[in-house]
Amino acid sequence: MIKMNTVSKKIFELESSLLKSSVRKSADKVSEILSEDYIEFCSSGKEYHYEEGDVFQDPNDTSDVDYEVLDFRIKKLEENYILALYKVIKHNEGEKYSLRSSI
Repeated sequence: MIKMNTVSKKIFELESSLLKSSVRKSADKVSEILSEDYIEFCSSGKEYHYEEGDVFQDPNDTSDVDYEVLDFRIKKLEENYILALYKVIKHNEGEKYSLRSSI
């Protein structure tokens, strides 16, 4: 059986990597992390469905987004399902933050 702290560390690494510009600009890197049935509920209220080849930041964008993950925790839902809960602060937008969850 895998220890929860090992699972927590791995999920934290995956969630954090999606906040890095180098990953957000790369369709290959994004596709390594997200499943084909990934759905995101955006702060605008819109529902986004991931499609292979999607990126989250224009590859030509030279800006580097400054995100920080806080209050990260996980909860085991079932044997093969984990819920991750955390806060993301976007420092370069006046400390704007969002609450995130991921299964």
